[in-house]
Amino acid sequence: MLNREACERRVYRLATLLTGNPVAATRVIESVVDAQPDLRRLDNTHMDRLTVLRSRELTPGRLVVETVPPAAAEALALLTSQQREAWVFTHVYRIEMRDAARAMDCSVTATSRHLQVAEETVAERLGTAVEQAAEALLSYSMALDVPAFYRAARRRRRRRRLLMMIGAAGAALLAIIAGLFWLGGLLSSR
Repeated sequence: MLNREACERRVYRLATLLTGNPVAATRVIESVVDAQPDLRRLDNTHMDRLTVLRSRELTPGRLVVETVPPAAAEALALLTSQQREAWVFTHVYRIEMRDAARAMDCSVTATSRHLQVAEETVAERLGTAVEQAAEALLSYSMALDVPAFYRAARRRRRRRRLLMMIGAAGAALLAIIAGLFWLGGLLSSR
């Protein structure tokens, strides 16, 4: 079982590789981790599945970072969402085909086909440097941490919710007091 920060980090790392956009990956965190009523019930497979689904809603881009070879970033950008997912799961994270298929919500055969096309495209772009690219992407991914702006925005949202709850409780209390005064006025006029 992962704590909230570990869940955020896992989702952010995978979403960044799948979308190619670290800023957009924070929206994936919001829709995966923040939407869960109980993180204790969220296992890695389910978290990966939700991350894949939410990442597909975003337009994938080209990852631009100095630690990833430009050719590797370009090769990833050429892949469709499902090809990218299959390649990232099997080559970068070295997840078994069955688990990758489960995360992608398709059959092992379909995942294998997506992976085959992805491998051809990546090999065409990178030649023999496929493993080095996968290692560079894994290294980059593992060095990622959820950005400070996401955590600050999350704190602001929590504070805003708390203030709204306090305001609602205050309004309810005032309504009760006003009702008691009104009821007291009715009883004293009799």
